Amino acid sequence: MGIEKDVGLVRSIKYRWIYEQVDKSKVFELITKLSIPAPIAETLVKRGIVTSGEAETYFDVPLKDLVNPFFLKDMDKAVQRIAKAIFNREKICIYGDYDVDGITSTSLLYLFLKELNANVTYYVPNRLEEGYGLNKEAIDEICQKKINLMITVDCGITAVDEVAYAVDKGIDIIITDHHQQGERLPLKACAIVNPMRMDDTYPFKYLSGVGVAFKLVMALRYFLQNSPEYKFSLPNIKKYLDIVTLGTIADVVPLVGENRIFVKHGLKMLSEKSSRVGLEELKKITGLVNVSLNASHIGFVLAPRINAVGRMGCSDRGVRLLITEDKNEARWLAEELDMENRYRQGIEKTILAESYAKIERHRLHEKYRGIVLYSEDWHPGVIGIVASRVVEKYFRPTIVITMENGLGKGSARSIPAFHLYDGLKDISDLLVSFGGHKYAAGLKVEAENIKMLQKEFHKIISSQLNDEDFIPEINIDAIVEDSQINDELVQWLNKMRPFGSGNSEPVFLMKGLRKFQQFFYIGKDKKHIKGFLEKNGRVFQVIGYNMPEYEKILKNNEIFDIAFVPEYNTWLGEKTIQLKLKDIREAQ
Repeated sequence: MGIEKDVGLVRSIKYRWIYEQVDKSKVFELITKLSIPAPIAETLVKRGIVTSGEAETYFDVPLKDLVNPFFLKDMDKAVQRIAKAIFNREKICIYGDYDVDGITSTSLLYLFLKELNANVTYYVPNRLEEGYGLNKEAIDEICQKKINLMITVDCGITAVDEVAYAVDKGIDIIITDHHQQGERLPLKACAIVNPMRMDDTYPFKYLSGVGVAFKLVMALRYFLQNSPEYKFSLPNIKKYLDIVTLGTIADVVPLVGENRIFVKHGLKMLSEKSSRVGLEELKKITGLVNVSLNASHIGFVLAPRINAVGRMGCSDRGVRLLITEDKNEARWLAEELDMENRYRQGIEKTILAESYAKIERHRLHEKYRGIVLYSEDWHPGVIGIVASRVVEKYFRPTIVITMENGLGKGSARSIPAFHLYDGLKDISDLLVSFGGHKYAAGLKVEAENIKMLQKEFHKIISSQLNDEDFIPEINIDAIVEDSQINDELVQWLNKMRPFGSGNSEPVFLMKGLRKFQQFFYIGKDKKHIKGFLEKNGRVFQVIGYNMPEYEKILKNNEIFDIAFVPEYNTWLGEKTIQLKLKDIREAQ
């Protein structure tokens, strides 16, 4: 593949446009065998889908393509120990995490074990008081409840000392996690189920925490189905895919492979009337009843409300919303989550404004390749979101730190060219602790080391990246003509859903469109552009969200190239195709 220079090296006011040519014979083969539009075929080839069989599987997304859960290392040990606990009526505690992935993991395993007539409870740590993962105070509290078996979800892989502590107190531990392991594994656990284990050969490495929990549910159901000791009926576990979908989308894991299977089927369930009264009430309060839900509805509407309670301290209400069967309790919990989310948004807005002001006042985005911000007044529950917003605005790896008693707790976010976890590892002598992955990380740092952290963070980024790495890219899937924009194209695009990380919404390029009328700004803050462009006699309605900085280029030019996504616009019952702008530039 080569980059077509007249596209790949030309910039708009914000982005580099990258178009990579592909093997045209592979594109032609998909067109002829599947009768699909050329832009769809080219998009598939760029995603590594090159045969008709691969394409059919991609579009069908069958549940049968889920991988055998026993391919995960230690899965057999885990299900045997849980089955023993069920048969002997031992007390089981699920130890979760306070984000949506952790909350859904906890809820999924709790509901399934309850249906198996297990003696089960759960524990979700308080983010502000306990922090992430296992802690000894929580283990002491769980121990007082005479728990025999503790199953971690979405955490535990690095808790070597805490697992040993629990085992010494007589609690057996099963770890299910999806995060990267540390230098040592908590080998005192009776099972460690994690596809990211260095010694695990499981073929799909991108499961979320709730994805791993669902694989445990799959394996446990199979084990009990074939066990003469188990006398009860077994539930159809497909009904849990709505919960799996919530956590998978919220954790922003790649929507490929098994994750795509979960989400494709789970979104259908979430769009229908749910047997889970908590989700129905949450859909009501957010206006999503009788709506065909997509990944954006989950990621930007439902998940933030479930996440809000964990960010602000108490995560128990998120689990209760998903497991309750009481409609009145569900309505109250949905209202609480919605109110908590509004409170979180207010705090986030204040901190974000302060952050932008600091950056502009001190020109941090000009002085440094990586931005480090800190304050004693910032709420620890929203600094991760603030870091993400700063990255979106300034396109610099960013660390946002809140201070308490001389210790800084930070959340970091990154850009595609910089591997955040590896970068922090290179300057780990400045940190008390850290953990994470390529795009997101958490850390602790002594207050006295923060200024040195800013300098070293800048140095390590500068040593690895060049100037072009700090210009965000738009990757073009196909160059199209006006005649190719039709219902067939949009319908095939919809078959490619769900879109998200790893399966991004296809972006097309069309050149040489003439302004049909002046653009105008819409929306509460007048940030969204709307207008009409014409090519070869066809007039297209276009809309661009959050593009106020484009006013000058739109006013001063007549012919444009656009990067866009064609989609349906339904207004007053009439369905028409509109072009959703990703970017726009003066015609080249």
